[in-house]
Amino acid sequence: MESLKNLEAAILRILEGYQGRENAISRDALVDCVNDDIRPIPLFPISDRTIRKTIKHLITQHGVAIGSCHDGYFMAETSDEIEAVCRYYDSYGLSSLFVSSKLRKIEMRDYLGQLSIKFSNQ
Repeated sequence: MESLKNLEAAILRILEGYQGRENAISRDALVDCVNDDIRPIPLFPISDRTIRKTIKHLITQHGVAIGSCHDGYFMAETSDEIEAVCRYYDSYGLSSLFVSSKLRKIEMRDYLGQLSIKFSNQ
């Protein structure tokens, strides 16, 4: 894994203590822990939004198995947890595509075909 930035490393250090969905850390607690870890005397606290963006980066660019659930964030330990996280993203993505197809007034089946053609040409 390429070298991590300070914020990425801090999030990973904290999440290492939250293995498995049943041990998830709440979003607010994670924000507090990250701010304590990065800046003991915060001049400019790191926001929830920045942490969410960094977690997305850790997943998409570094392949880190970070899951989220109603209780917060966790390091996915088992293949079942990873599969559940993937199903969440699949569902979220399909839901967004469904909305887009309705706005474009295109049947979902046709829209997915169009997207398939667009992405295969890139």
